[in-house]
Amino acid sequence: MPDRTHQCEACARQEEEFDVRAAFARLSRKYEQLASVMTRYMSEAGLERTTRAANAHSFAAEAERIVGGSPTLDFPECCLVGRRSSNGTMGWFCTGVLVHPRIVLTAGHCFIPSQRANIVALRANDENQLQQAELVSVRRMVQHPRYRETHEVSDMSVIILRASSTTAPVPIGSPAEMAAAQQTTLVGFGNTDVNSTRGFGVKRAVTVDITDIRRSPADNLDAAEQRLGFESDLEFVAGGNGFDTCNGDSGGPAYITVGGARRLAGLTSRATATATHNCGDGGIYTRVDVHVDFIRQVARDAGITTF
Repeated sequence: MPDRTHQCEACARQEEEFDVRAAFARLSRKYEQLASVMTRYMSEAGLERTTRAANAHSFAAEAERIVGGSPTLDFPECCLVGRRSSNGTMGWFCTGVLVHPRIVLTAGHCFIPSQRANIVALRANDENQLQQAELVSVRRMVQHPRYRETHEVSDMSVIILRASSTTAPVPIGSPAEMAAAQQTTLVGFGNTDVNSTRGFGVKRAVTVDITDIRRSPADNLDAAEQRLGFESDLEFVAGGNGFDTCNGDSGGPAYITVGGARRLAGLTSRATATATHNCGDGGIYTRVDVHVDFIRQVARDAGITTF
């Protein structure tokens, strides 16, 4: 039976430590994010209703998710994901990772019907300096059906490139390798401060602890799942204390190291349910190893049989 005295003492401590200014700032940020989503939603009044609804979910998820990291020239397979307009200008809005010469993975919420990604930039380090980058056009982008239903879990899209990339892809970590991993290196082109106001476009990396992950079918993670808002069969949690992913890192790689070589463990999805800042308080990552069948099916549909 729960100790009610202990619970009351804990409640009293929480009440004494309540920070009104911090709470007001968090609420203000939420209203600003909501206003931004509504403005973008209203600007699409001419679109068909279901398309507008799907876009609104993507816009809201975009407001989720490297804070505390450093610029890096490594990880050439980590790429910018965006759209090139008819006049040649390019706009970037997500991060991705190459897992096959013709396959890039990114977040499910990076699939935006009205702003469909049609180009990726591999070997890029800065969105404003792409002279040495490898630009490859997108042939097809497929959002995971579970993400379409839940707008949360299985936050993955598979991008099929029109031509094979000359950049070396990164292997996907196995379930056994995932079970042994204690840390992950997060890489992306997203914002760099806890309020997510600046820094997009430069590739950065940070190594953090994996805090919650299913390592065995017998693991009981119910309490962590409810507290943090993740699904341990499909996702893991990492980072926090000012070291995290941020807006624009969505779909970017979370790596583990196996025998000195990196493996792809996850994709940046969203902040944890307990986060009090936009970024920096810990993130949820889509496990790639449990979604390999989906990736292979999309590849086969595109005529790729070697993945």
